[in-house]
Amino acid sequence: MQAEDDMPDPSNFAAVEGLAKVVAIEGAVAWLEPEQTTSCGGCASSLACGASAFGNRLHARRFPLDNVHELKVGDRIVIGVQESTLVTASMTAYAIPLVTMLGGGIIAHLAGFGDGVAILASVAGLAAGLFLARLRAKKLNAQGQLTPIYLRHAPSPAQSESCELN
Repeated sequence: MQAEDDMPDPSNFAAVEGLAKVVAIEGAVAWLEPEQTTSCGGCASSLACGASAFGNRLHARRFPLDNVHELKVGDRIVIGVQESTLVTASMTAYAIPLVTMLGGGIIAHLAGFGDGVAILASVAGLAAGLFLARLRAKKLNAQGQLTPIYLRHAPSPAQSESCELN
């Protein structure tokens, strides 16, 4: 978590925004749950949709936020993550394992080993990449770079409902 004076100015903050609801207050920490902002559930194929499954899994994840804005249980807020942070997190999660997996297979192939060894080298490279990605993510998290920040209060659901089904 970041100290209040270390936070970027929200007016100059190019961010990917999301809604979250305060579900608990513990001392100076507000616990938030992300809200599902897509129209999932209103679509005929919502049961088979991958976005719906992802949203449901994301919906159950709680995360802490310093309660410097005197949030109360039930408040809806807009949180943000810097766009550059999203790119860094994506590269950490996907690029590192992919590059190490491909690198392991290519090195084994160039060394003259057969397909079986190249496959094993690829699997070993993937495992090494997942380990390195986990270390990198822990470092980014410890530095507070993956922590969303408070941007503003959000309107209540009744005020923000503008979706009309035809």
